[in-house]
Amino acid sequence: FCTHLHSDHCGWNTRFVNGRWIPTFPNAKYIFARDEYQAMEDEGHQIFLDNILPIMEAKQAVLVDLDYALDDQLWLQPTIGHSIGHVAIHLQSGSNRATMCGDLIHNPVQLAEPEWSCNSDYDLAMSTKTRKDFLITHCDTSTLILTSHFPSPSVGHIISRGDIYDFAYVD
Repeated sequence: FCTHLHSDHCGWNTRFVNGRWIPTFPNAKYIFARDEYQAMEDEGHQIFLDNILPIMEAKQAVLVDLDYALDDQLWLQPTIGHSIGHVAIHLQSGSNRATMCGDLIHNPVQLAEPEWSCNSDYDLAMSTKTRKDFLITHCDTSTLILTSHFPSPSVGHIISRGDIYDFAYVD
């Protein structure tokens, strides 16, 4: 699963061998949100040619809707704003739940200032709305939040501190 298809999140999908890009995991299926894939295909950036197209050519890609569910333990949630097809990945086992939020929350400061966006957000207003909704939903819950760019350890819980959100890191 890829939360989105920016180079820092899909650059390891492939490796360069004998002059060409090939899938890093030859027996795996790579799950891409269809909207995200189509936007990247339309833009035709080098990242698409090097790290996404080889997966398609190897017939290892599975394009899914933004609200795709593999089963009741693994599903996607549209979290559009950072990119056109950005998704959060939810995992559940019994009463334990974790969510990989990708770049929905790119930096810990965005917990206290959810209106602040990173310079690579596709739609600033949408990323702010999506982030605020996510924070409201996951604040003070047992859901473990797995981040992509927070300092290590990049796993924890969204908590409230008065009228702001904060992150309680878990070792």
